[in-house]
Amino acid sequence: MGRATVRERYEKLGLAEALSRAHDYPSACQELGLILRLAYADLPKNLQSVVFQDTLSAFRFLPEVQTGHGLSSANVLLQAAEVALPKQKKALAVSEFKHAAVAHKRRSRAHHDGGSVVLPYDVLVHIFSFLDLRSLASVGLVCWAWNSAAIDNGLWQMLYSNLFDNDSTCTSKEQDHKLVPDGKDVVFHGGMGVDPTINVDWKEAVRRKCEGVSSWKFLPNRVVCGHCQSIIWSSGITCRTSHECSKIGNQKLNIRPISPYKVVEYLLGEIELAVMSSDTDDSDSDGPSPSTQHLPRLWAYPKLSSNS
Repeated sequence: MGRATVRERYEKLGLAEALSRAHDYPSACQELGLILRLAYADLPKNLQSVVFQDTLSAFRFLPEVQTGHGLSSANVLLQAAEVALPKQKKALAVSEFKHAAVAHKRRSRAHHDGGSVVLPYDVLVHIFSFLDLRSLASVGLVCWAWNSAAIDNGLWQMLYSNLFDNDSTCTSKEQDHKLVPDGKDVVFHGGMGVDPTINVDWKEAVRRKCEGVSSWKFLPNRVVCGHCQSIIWSSGITCRTSHECSKIGNQKLNIRPISPYKVVEYLLGEIELAVMSSDTDDSDSDGPSPSTQHLPRLWAYPKLSSNS
């Protein structure tokens, strides 16, 4: 099979689909903005047209994304479009953004809170089981009830398994921090969990994994599978769902984060997925994107108490 064309690489990124998903919208806008700034001038004319249409689509989806982060990400994309696009296309992009921003503002005003409803603990845990790492780390900051459900140990155990199951045991560093009592190893049994007699703080285990490996530290938006060499949105890996790799067989999971800059290099053919999937832990040495620089603060909040 020959080397993929730049058009095929772009389609493999799945940006058009990601823009239609509210939870991936900010990340997709920022990635599309980087492509405009760093790669647009070097792309074939037909692909430039596709990127431009995706930019317009991003603005059209804005009213559906009722978050401040969505609006700020659309602004980042607009700034990139103003830099990269020719005059006529730039004017169309600016016009589309202005219409979308007005619609976004109107919809925000029309939205009203009809009174809060406190859901039972088990219902919240079930809902939160569909969340990815970034979202689960965030929802616990909303209120006491959500925090109580978001720190459920079973959720974080499933998330640890789906993200880091390529490690068959907790590390010695985690043992040293008393995540595992009495120096015992936590051994996975066929990917089905751990010895139930061993008590592990799985949120702390995930946190130490993320902080101990530079490429995971900023809770990346994209990961690459080392077996099938596909780029995946990390939001697709949740407590309930793992990456369905067609080539993993009996091998251990091998998922590595990649930075938005590496995605652009991949699009331009400057780097292959096989290289990214085998990079060392500092594979994101280009640094985090601006939106991820403050994410470690998600771990800094103490558990909320009913007295707070």
